[in-house]
Amino acid sequence: MDGACAFCGEQKPLMDSHVLPAFVFRWLRNRSGTGHIRSTENPNRRVQDGLKFRWLCGDCEGRFCRYETAFAAKAFHPWHSGEYRIAYEEWLLKFCVSVSWRILKYTRGRNKSAPYSNEQKSLMAAAEARWRAFLNDEAPHPAQFEQHLLISDIVESTTISDLPTNFNRFMTGAVTFDIVGSEESVMTFAKLGRFMIFGMIQKGTDRWEGTKIHVKGGMLKPGKVVVPAGLLGLFKEKAENAAAAVSNISSAQRAKINKHVIDNIDCFSESDQFSAIMADASMFGNRAVLWKDET
Repeated sequence: MDGACAFCGEQKPLMDSHVLPAFVFRWLRNRSGTGHIRSTENPNRRVQDGLKFRWLCGDCEGRFCRYETAFAAKAFHPWHSGEYRIAYEEWLLKFCVSVSWRILKYTRGRNKSAPYSNEQKSLMAAAEARWRAFLNDEAPHPAQFEQHLLISDIVESTTISDLPTNFNRFMTGAVTFDIVGSEESVMTFAKLGRFMIFGMIQKGTDRWEGTKIHVKGGMLKPGKVVVPAGLLGLFKEKAENAAAAVSNISSAQRAKINKHVIDNIDCFSESDQFSAIMADASMFGNRAVLWKDET
């Protein structure tokens, strides 16, 4: 099918293009211990992949795939395998910008009731243009439309009393995206397992320290970071949405899930998902990880 490529604008045959990279969903299926994933929109149906549609031409799809391949091989899979000191070069910023650009391009304007100010709408247009120019090597950096990367891990204990009881499962395994913010800030948000990418559109006055991705390179490693307190509210809201979706899984589908887990218990017990389940059980109690009709 020919059409105007969303990135370069040329009339060319269009590919089936992902909003979030396909490798993340392959990882998610492997991580589950069951080989299957489900979407929050329809949790009673298994899915094999993330959102995609005819969007980019072959050349632009190939450009994005190169960034994805570098990130997957050099950062995403090594970190999830326990390698916690990763040197990065320009490929990381290219990848983050490509993800933020796709989220902004896809999501902008879809929510007609979103209360964006005229300034924020203007900044969205400017961010989309600057990110596209950077990806095309027409700009040396993203300017004020920075990319920040936050890497999460299992929470073993906390003084916060109202965390959702699926918090570890969400923080270590969820895959989602959105445009988020407030009256003073707007950013794209991509969650790829433990990796969270924030594409700054309107940064606001809150502090971000230790999370900015630099043009030429740097080091990903555990350490102290400073992020806006409002992010906790975002994570809680997204985790609660995920929990609500799980609660809507039918009894018949739950039975299938249970049978598959039991039939593959050795594989499941060694999975990353099982570790997150056990962490939630340890922090919130066993009832937090049981189906409601089993409590």
